[in-house]
Amino acid sequence: MSDLVRDEEAGLRTPWKTALFWVVLLTAASAWAWPASAQQPVPHAHQANPARLAAAGSARESLRKKFDALMIRSTPSWSRPGAAEREEMFKDFLLWPRNPLEVELTVRFTSLEGVGHVIGSLGVKNGQILVAGRKETALFVTPALRGLPAGLYAFHVHENPACGPGKKDGESVPGLAAGGHLWMSGTGTFSGTTFASHLGDLPDLEVAADGTASKTVVAARLTLADVAGRAFVIHASQDDNSVRLACAAFD
Repeated sequence: MSDLVRDEEAGLRTPWKTALFWVVLLTAASAWAWPASAQQPVPHAHQANPARLAAAGSARESLRKKFDALMIRSTPSWSRPGAAEREEMFKDFLLWPRNPLEVELTVRFTSLEGVGHVIGSLGVKNGQILVAGRKETALFVTPALRGLPAGLYAFHVHENPACGPGKKDGESVPGLAAGGHLWMSGTGTFSGTTFASHLGDLPDLEVAADGTASKTVVAARLTLADVAGRAFVIHASQDDNSVRLACAAFD
């Protein structure tokens, strides 16, 4: 395969598009190359294993290992890219709506001393939704939680991959290490208009009467690339400014 792929919009041939071509190739190959067990949804809350979740390491590193394994299964050794190009491919893969990989994040109660005990997990993966008849990128977040009072909870992506306490006005605050809500900003390519969007404001998390949460939350316009290196925070009520009750770091 050529090292350069044509950029249709710019009329250029760039190495970046080669990485995107590899992403497409890997995605197409994943249907048969990736083990069926890895494509299964995250177990529901009553099936979650707190001990296993508590011992889980870096979620980003786990996702990277899955990506590397997928590449090994789907491409011959002579055609695999070098380390630098592979890193760019991984970044593109996190953006790809049809990326078949799902990351499992451990959810813990917050605490004044650090982080509390495990209450379950979040399964996070890329996908697509239909908006006004067209396909749009979306992030699918499937909780497997237990031990929460029934009701609706404000649910957000926060800036930092940390769930510990922090200081505010001299007082220790649980979960403050996660930082503020995630805002995205940029400048329109053609219009030059600057913008900011509160993409970290997710639909409310729903907890059933038995204290479990398993209903998928759909976050429009987000991908794994946007939430890697961030944290998911569950607040104590529907109030966006209420206490940070539980947290899952995508470290």
